[in-house]
Amino acid sequence: MFFYDAKIRLNLIFLEKTLMKEKNTSSKDINYLVRIIAMFWFLTKVWSYKTWIAERIYPVIPPIKIFEYVPGLVHQFLFVFSLLCLLSVVCFDIKRWLLIALFFSEIISCALDTVRWQPWEYMYLCFLLVVIINFFKPKNILLLGHLFLVSIYLFSGLHKFSRDFLYSVWLNMFLEDFLGFSIGFILKYKLFFLGVLVPVIEVSLALLLLFLKSKKVVSYALIVMHFGILIFIGPIGLQYNSVVWPWNLAMICILFVVYSKPIEFSYRIVIANSYWLILWFIMPVLSLCGSWYQYFSFNLYSGKEDQMYICFLDNQKEFKPFFESSDIAFCNRKPAINLQNWALKEIKSAPIPETEIYKKIAVYLKQKYGNDNVKIILYNPGTKARKEL
Repeated sequence: MFFYDAKIRLNLIFLEKTLMKEKNTSSKDINYLVRIIAMFWFLTKVWSYKTWIAERIYPVIPPIKIFEYVPGLVHQFLFVFSLLCLLSVVCFDIKRWLLIALFFSEIISCALDTVRWQPWEYMYLCFLLVVIINFFKPKNILLLGHLFLVSIYLFSGLHKFSRDFLYSVWLNMFLEDFLGFSIGFILKYKLFFLGVLVPVIEVSLALLLLFLKSKKVVSYALIVMHFGILIFIGPIGLQYNSVVWPWNLAMICILFVVYSKPIEFSYRIVIANSYWLILWFIMPVLSLCGSWYQYFSFNLYSGKEDQMYICFLDNQKEFKPFFESSDIAFCNRKPAINLQNWALKEIKSAPIPETEIYKKIAVYLKQKYGNDNVKIILYNPGTKARKEL
């Protein structure tokens, strides 16, 4: 009896040590994850600093009208405060109160200007809130982080199932601009419809990430995909949309950390955190029919978004760096600006592709420069439809 009791005690001690070791390992992974996010978040905000201040030419468009009167100093304070919080997270012990302060600073800052709701900002905020809520539950964070990554790749792929993606991104950006193929060559070798493989692969990888037991192998494929994106739009490629370069590097590091060890699936954890599933898997379905925000559904490089053109009857000097070099036919050869090119050049962030925000920008520009001096055109490259705002 004595030996039997001793054996039970030894087994319990061994089990306790094993569980403690697993918890410490998971906590270490979370520390790496939070520091990685903080580092790349910091770099992205510094690179796109004009997105976060009010002293710029690109309009500051708050979601609520009363926020128009918030002084520029408040924007600057929130920007600097967030940077200091991010640096503290990278360099010192991670404290829950510091993460909470960072979260509210970012939420308030984004409430002052809609263009700050970039997809990378939304992703970092979701990860941050998951960590805050589950600060002492590292396994919860890893499981929820895994489900969030599945959602990102799933809906990013689904949004690319369109002719808009094939024309705007696959044909124009990849085959012609990046690879330098002529239309004749593309037609001869029937390369156009090969672009359908891009969303098929992305959605397939998302589903494999969700259901396959060996998730690490799938994560390696996704890491290769992100390196491919960096080659495509990065410094050695099209040199386009530079603000997402650090985001792709962050995704590579996040994939390494989250899938460094097997994900332990738990229905109990999933049910207790079902509100995240609604946000990540239910709401994005509505975006497929235009009833939810596109960037909150990771509608990225799908080619679906409208292009906004600003036509000036006279040559506005402050806009000189942003005028299109080629004539815009529907601006009657007058000086014209493409909103997306303007945003990427000045604030290093893409405009939010929502009609309601385009309308607010149009109202702002007409009030500032005169209704008779500015014409705003919303143009859909896929359907060739034009609409004056």
